[in-house]
Amino acid sequence: MNVLWAHDHTFYFTDSGKFYSSGKLPYAVWERYLSVFDSLTVVSRGKRMTSAHEMEKKSLSSGAGVNFIVLPSLSNPVNKITKKGYVERVLTEAVMKADAVIARLPSEIGSEAIAIAKKLGKPFAVEVVACAWDGLWNYGSVQGKLYAPIATWKTKSDVKEAPYAIYVTEQFLQKRYPCPSGRTQSCSNVELPEMGEDVLQRRLERIRSMKTPVTIGLIGSLNGKTKGIDTALNALARIKDQLPPFKFRILGDGDKSRWIAMAGSLGLQENVQFDGVLPSGSAVFGWLDSVDIYIQPSFQEGLPRATIEAMGRGCPVIGSTAGGIPELLDPGCLFKPGQDKQLAALLTGTVINRDWMLEQASRNFAKAANFTKTKLDRDRSEFWHSFHQYVSRGV
Repeated sequence: MNVLWAHDHTFYFTDSGKFYSSGKLPYAVWERYLSVFDSLTVVSRGKRMTSAHEMEKKSLSSGAGVNFIVLPSLSNPVNKITKKGYVERVLTEAVMKADAVIARLPSEIGSEAIAIAKKLGKPFAVEVVACAWDGLWNYGSVQGKLYAPIATWKTKSDVKEAPYAIYVTEQFLQKRYPCPSGRTQSCSNVELPEMGEDVLQRRLERIRSMKTPVTIGLIGSLNGKTKGIDTALNALARIKDQLPPFKFRILGDGDKSRWIAMAGSLGLQENVQFDGVLPSGSAVFGWLDSVDIYIQPSFQEGLPRATIEAMGRGCPVIGSTAGGIPELLDPGCLFKPGQDKQLAALLTGTVINRDWMLEQASRNFAKAANFTKTKLDRDRSEFWHSFHQYVSRGV
């Protein structure tokens, strides 16, 4: 059985025909589907890479059983008009060859694939990984705010009509994008390896013997404002003189120039460090092990991978109330998106509070056990096997 998988993710490809991801969609993700289906056709955006340097720190996404089709972006008004016909033709041909469609939402390509699947009578399932409204409204552009109501309506309609829907959250996305008549499942798309007790013990020892500078960490794209980097910088500028010596380290792709300028204007140029991109897995875990407190000041999230990974390394975590973050953290560790005063107050009361840090390290490590690969693979496999049977029956 061949399944078409559709989303707006941008893959990077070379003349060799191999496709790479910036970390979120390595081949290991496709293996989740290939354990149930025979083959996968990935339809998404793509960018050609011409040098080995451009491919550094990217994860191989190509592999046995997976084919890629590159489409132009439909996320800007010009392409929606000039490229829509081409996208529909390519997608229609691809959907006709597939036995079923899996659309990761919100996404323009995912919604187009669903529309074509319905027209051709092909079964489809949706993966709801983020909130369309939060993502576009907080993106920072007038265009994003104008399109937010339309994208939200499209996503709600797609999910409402889906016979199968899997959500990365337990409650948040289910309430905003309900699937009243289909089979639903809560299953994060983040999966952690089994964490030995030694991980927590090393964290507790780090806290007990903590030295300065204290390291505050954040993982997120530098493009746009959705990850709340500006909130973090403003908060740190407010309390710079009240904290012990500290470093604010940011791991993520994108243009750092605007953030360097902002840090300089706030007098934080000596405190802020940009660490670029690291391959997912052990490299990111090692980076998190060097962080004393992790913060997730996002304006928009589904269930953030970075927060769960930080918790799995025993990091004390402070986060905003965006998306599914409140499902992960202690209520006393939350603040409203964009409220740098609230974040500043939380940091002031916690950076020097080792008892709090020890308590949160143990609490977060235990919570992260719900996201181990073994448990999530079981839940996810049951869902996709059920969808496989649904498709096989020709319902």
